[in-house]
Amino acid sequence: MDKKNDHDEPALAQKLEESGRGLGLLSLIVGLAAGGSVYGIGEHWIEQNNEPALAVTVLQVITSFAAGWLLLAERRDFLRPIIPAAMISLVLAGPTYWLTSHMNGGVTELSGFPLFFWFGVAGPLAAFLLAALAKASLDSGAPPKYTSLFFHGLTLPLIAVGAEIFAGLALVLLYAWAMLLKSMGVDFFQQFFDQAYFTMPFLGAIGGLAIAMIRGQQAVLGALRFIALLLARILMPIMALCSLTFIAVLAIKGAGPIFDKPYPGGMMLGLAFAGMLVFNGVYQNGEGGAPPLWLRLATLITIAAFPVYAGLAAYAFWIRIGEYGLTPPRIAGLAMNTLAFAYSIVCLAGLLSELNWRAKRWMPLVAPFNTLMAVVWVVVLVAVSSPLINVWALSAKSQEARLMSGAADADEFDFGYLRFELGEYGAAALDRLEAASGHPQAAQIRTGVKRARDATSYWEYQHPEYAVTQPVEAPENNGEDSASADSADGPMALEFNPADAPESDAESTGAEPLADNE
Repeated sequence: MDKKNDHDEPALAQKLEESGRGLGLLSLIVGLAAGGSVYGIGEHWIEQNNEPALAVTVLQVITSFAAGWLLLAERRDFLRPIIPAAMISLVLAGPTYWLTSHMNGGVTELSGFPLFFWFGVAGPLAAFLLAALAKASLDSGAPPKYTSLFFHGLTLPLIAVGAEIFAGLALVLLYAWAMLLKSMGVDFFQQFFDQAYFTMPFLGAIGGLAIAMIRGQQAVLGALRFIALLLARILMPIMALCSLTFIAVLAIKGAGPIFDKPYPGGMMLGLAFAGMLVFNGVYQNGEGGAPPLWLRLATLITIAAFPVYAGLAAYAFWIRIGEYGLTPPRIAGLAMNTLAFAYSIVCLAGLLSELNWRAKRWMPLVAPFNTLMAVVWVVVLVAVSSPLINVWALSAKSQEARLMSGAADADEFDFGYLRFELGEYGAAALDRLEAASGHPQAAQIRTGVKRARDATSYWEYQHPEYAVTQPVEAPENNGEDSASADSADGPMALEFNPADAPESDAESTGAEPLADNE
């Protein structure tokens, strides 16, 4: 780093440390209240309500607001961050309510992937970016300066993860103490600590207090930041060498071996985003000069390969969608691929900046583009988990269009996927398919629709050989010998170990393999 960079980071670190002093009591109270609210909602609302979507959303709003407030608050200005913390929680509340209401309020079944994607990937990423943008805006005004955005984007996750670790360790220590007392014949504390009305407020209080305490440990946070940035510099030449090797093999053998592997799009996106993280670790806050020549060249090679990874990922998704249509996972993959392509603009800006090789600042165009990309990421992540991009409806229309256009054969089409994975949207598509009398395979389509509706589960649809049929009332026995009937249709006719079972379930049902719908 140069002197300017050294000056900026310590100034921000000192400001963060000073802003956290005196917030211990406030953090304890806010965390205790949030934990108590989590217990109350979980115990008295979610479990006693048949439609818990609103309860889950309120719970998410409370926890995200409390965490955001404590991360953004400052000793001399702890009220102003309430507004951005509330805005962050409300932005996250929209997709949470929409997804949970669909999963819990519908009669037909829906794929749970959008809910998993939101709570496991999109929601946490959006919350992180919003918190970093809000904190940088509070420090430097709007629009936020990239120097502050980079610093808080690197520091806030360390504080949040550290608070979670300390809260977990505190609970473990508490249980160890209770077990010690129980071995001495006192089991009251273990019974008390096992109750949710104690555990939830305790974890909230310790987590809130830990946030304030960790913010004051700038020496530790500074060391962790140094390790993360040093790791990026170590990984950069390794990634550059891997990128050169990959491109050389790609030029010799083509992309065929890549697309022969499972999930080629996800693999290429993983490489692209790994390169993005390492690049930002080397670039840092955009205020310094160029790094040493070996690191500079390695960085240029890595960012030049970024569009290659993004392009291969897009091609992989294009092939898969062309063959099997849209599904919720593929739509999420396309959204992430869109973000990867958008970041190619940042890489291009960095490469163009290198035309001025002796510039005082290294790649000056990257800093403002990075700030813009943070906003774009939030918009895309929220949109793909909201009614703006209804992944279930889009998937149902795509699958229906494949069949109606003749791209898919009715005898091999997976009607069960519409019935059991796309909910009301799939049911509506089945209605339209059943009414399509002018289709060349109208009879096969009606047969497939009926089989999907007659099945009680997706597993039963895919395994019709194991379907349980309705019992038929036995005719009255008028004294006739029933041996012939028993031998033809009775229990002895069942094959307990059938030897002629098909090699794959997809072949026996005529449905597409499950992997095609992932």
